[in-house]
Amino acid sequence: MPDLKEIHSRIHETKKEKKKLTGVYRDALAQSKPYQDVLDELKALKTKKSQIEATIRVDFTNDMEALERLAQGIKSDTELLSDMALTKFMKGETVEITDENDVRYEPVFRVSFKKAA
Repeated sequence: MPDLKEIHSRIHETKKEKKKLTGVYRDALAQSKPYQDVLDELKALKTKKSQIEATIRVDFTNDMEALERLAQGIKSDTELLSDMALTKFMKGETVEITDENDVRYEPVFRVSFKKAA
């Protein structure tokens, strides 16, 4: 059975190979005249879209502020839910939620690694 270091090394090597192939593909796209033309058209359309959105957003200032407050509330409640679930899990308690339609939800925990400082 492979150990953590072997699996980590395999992932690292696979990511390097993926990065190399992605670079080759991007170079090919950069050399394509039709692709570059479409990118220019897309950029112009995105600018036009942004201008239209900004104009309409001015008309809905109050709604946009409410939307921002709702998004912030969802974010903070999600963090609170996560913290509470982890605390219950660490105490050995069952962590489960049932909604109004009797649908059960179980937590999903994830472990990831980052470089140590």
